Amino acid sequence: MTHLSRTFDRAKGFRADFLQHLRVPNGKPVLSKGDLLYRTPGKMVLHYSDPAGQILLLAGNRLAFYVPQNRQVLIKTMHSRHIPETPALLFANLGHLRKYFYIRPEQGGDVPSSGLYGLELIPRKPDRHLALARIVVNMSTHLPTTMTFDEFNGMEMTIDLRNLHPLTHVSESSFNLVLPPGTTVVRTRQGF
Repeated sequence: MTHLSRTFDRAKGFRADFLQHLRVPNGKPVLSKGDLLYRTPGKMVLHYSDPAGQILLLAGNRLAFYVPQNRQVLIKTMHSRHIPETPALLFANLGHLRKYFYIRPEQGGDVPSSGLYGLELIPRKPDRHLALARIVVNMSTHLPTTMTFDEFNGMEMTIDLRNLHPLTHVSESSFNLVLPPGTTVVRTRQGF
């Protein structure tokens, strides 16, 4: 855990490809993929290639989700002070997980021969949505390969990270969300 925190505290940012699995109770699993760019402190953008054109932007506690098919961007301010309540916020806080979670190893403390080490993250303060989060860390790079959120309502979201690598510089302009004319802006308190 210490190595993961140090890796995230030292780097200016990260780039990765991702595959997102969303499982809802009694529903068909939804797969999406794309690439993500992260910059310290707490800025991240996910560009979806499937479904094409969707963009999720995180800047501090503000989330914006652009859906080109609907010609709208959903904007939400996250008010939780207890935990990073989305995978994007979890990723943005990887260097400070002990602040929000009790952490226990999934394998009883032993590193398997695969070199992938699983950690269970239990919220320190009760949360109405998140029951448990899991993160798998590659012990040779000290970088995450998988993050999973299990919610009380039975929903599970897993993000597999591929080609994750640290960056020495990330331009601020990478986080500018330029919307086509006619895009509707919707501010929401609900999740998305």
